[in-house]
Amino acid sequence: MNKELRLSSYQESWVTEFDTIKNFLDNILLNLHEDIIHIGSTSIPSLKAKPIIDIDIVFTDNLDKIIKVLENNNYEYEGTKGLKDRHAFKYKLNNLYEHHLYAVLKGSHQYHNQLDVKRNLLNSSKNRTKYSTLKEKLIKDNKKDRALYTNNKTELISQILMEERTMKTIIFAGGCFWGVEAYFKQLEGVNETEVGYINGVGTTTYKKVCEGSGHAEAVLINYDENVISLKKLLDHFFNIIDPTSINKQGPDIGIQYRSGIYNFLPEQLPFIKNYISFRQKEYKKPIAIELETNLIFYGAEDYHQDYLDKNANGYCHVRLDSYKNVE
Repeated sequence: MNKELRLSSYQESWVTEFDTIKNFLDNILLNLHEDIIHIGSTSIPSLKAKPIIDIDIVFTDNLDKIIKVLENNNYEYEGTKGLKDRHAFKYKLNNLYEHHLYAVLKGSHQYHNQLDVKRNLLNSSKNRTKYSTLKEKLIKDNKKDRALYTNNKTELISQILMEERTMKTIIFAGGCFWGVEAYFKQLEGVNETEVGYINGVGTTTYKKVCEGSGHAEAVLINYDENVISLKKLLDHFFNIIDPTSINKQGPDIGIQYRSGIYNFLPEQLPFIKNYISFRQKEYKKPIAIELETNLIFYGAEDYHQDYLDKNANGYCHVRLDSYKNVE
């Protein structure tokens, strides 16, 4: 008899459950793998999910050895289930948290699919809402048919992957997000912007941020890298901030007004670090810009979106026409 499917609200304990399983796997695999990553809906804060942890063991070689080690530690190898380069395993005991385990070839189509979907859902509050709504409907209609539930998510997942691969995203925090958004949205190659909050404790709202949730006011930027490069975006970012200022931009003071660059692609990190190191020569004080990725971005309330378009005389700490100074 098929087990009835159910969705749970996001649980902070899922992070601990993943860490526990990851530690177990690291201890038995030793150096056979490249990485162990938390994937699927339980890895996305605020997203409803089946309470089962999805985990990828990332490998470049040693697959046969990985399979043997896992089989010797109470996992059953289930093959690829039709997905090339993604190998499934079932844990046979009940002394670990319930989880789905896969070994995925680094750089493969499946590897990138998982990371791209996760990245998009961390960034896009709109897509998180769409995905949650769809999953709730599918659970209601297919409570005992896991295959149908999974297959009917395919269209939306494909849309998310297409969106992630046709537009690049990056998130900048540089003081009050009204002005930062207004500045960047006027640049050629910037296709879409959204203001929101990032890198704090728990889910948040503007009220919670003001009360000290620790989030930074930030702007999500979707851009066409064929029109505007990452370097040019960084040039513009430095044009509107004091990169040495801590928890302050313009007249705005508070932790929510700190500077940061977030949710860049992992392969972009060396370039960003080199860029900051090069620009450091222009300043006597050390540059104080946070660099973090794989964080959840919470879209701000509607009245904050495109604020200066709606309020022509609204507050702005940024000189909007200063983009002309960037060559």
